[in-house]
Amino acid sequence: MKPGAGPVDVELLDVRYARAVDRYVATHPDGTPFHETRWLDLVRATFGFATKTLVAADRECIRGVLPLGLVAAPITGRRLVSVPYGVYGGVLASDTEAAEALDRAAVELSHELHVRYLEMRYLGAGVTKHASATIHETYRKDLPETPEEVLATIPRKARAEVRKGRNKHGLVFTSHPGLLDGFYELYCINKRQLGSPVFRKSFFRRALDLYGPRGFLHGVEKDGKLLAAVLSLRGGDTLYPYYSGALPEAGRLGASNLMYAALMEEAVRLGMKRFDFGRSRIGSGPASFKQHMGFDPTPLDYQFHFPYGGKPPTLSPGNPAMKLPQLVLSNLPAWMGPLVGPSLMRHVP
Repeated sequence: MKPGAGPVDVELLDVRYARAVDRYVATHPDGTPFHETRWLDLVRATFGFATKTLVAADRECIRGVLPLGLVAAPITGRRLVSVPYGVYGGVLASDTEAAEALDRAAVELSHELHVRYLEMRYLGAGVTKHASATIHETYRKDLPETPEEVLATIPRKARAEVRKGRNKHGLVFTSHPGLLDGFYELYCINKRQLGSPVFRKSFFRRALDLYGPRGFLHGVEKDGKLLAAVLSLRGGDTLYPYYSGALPEAGRLGASNLMYAALMEEAVRLGMKRFDFGRSRIGSGPASFKQHMGFDPTPLDYQFHFPYGGKPPTLSPGNPAMKLPQLVLSNLPAWMGPLVGPSLMRHVP
């Protein structure tokens, strides 16, 4: 990191300067849609959590940003997270002085707010030095120059599935305004199978509104029936397919393989250079699928500071304490998931 132009000060974000912060995020090499003020706007509007974005600046310019959400839930307590419901977060800074100043301010804030812990979700190695927990990997790769070259970047077996979906089963890649309802239904089906809580449909509608032309819904249909769907966000020259869902028969028909291959082709057509397949728990089924599609894993550095002592939480499916909630959620009637899930989502940011 290069040195800054003068002494750096850290203050909480004044909403009047939100666009300036977003411009900084857009130009930072590690900036993502989850670092933008839009994401914390989405979190605040959905759950009512307070947001505490820290901004490091000198007399001339912004030199760093740390978006934070104050997660407050009656069972799991208060946490300061960068960022809630996002896979990436943590300090973005132009130089070491700004990074250290943001880190000090965040630690101080965690004590002032009496939280259980401060969590920063770094993409790659974090610039701070707190206790780390690496249970997730991310999957990113550069896209080719033309859409026609995408298929050749996919390994042979997955490539065969894409062709089978297109040529044998007549699957169609599509995008239209009416996809939200079908997408949400498939999303809830998948979450129920996993025993995981769900967001309300309004969460996704609000996300698409906030990101505007940088938010996308795509799906794969067969004879007019939606088999798989994905909601993606664009950040700079990178596409982030983030939430998805699929019917059980989608795998047999190659619908998911086709959907992500076609989505990469669409990203190239739109001028994007990178595809971010998002995080998966190490050794999980989604991790295997992403590697099957030709993506190599990169460990994610999630760092924690504990004002009063503690250790990183284990909310992954491998935690025995999660077995009962998973069992209950997976056996609820399908219509109950969207009613019960949103309240539980407060506890798993």
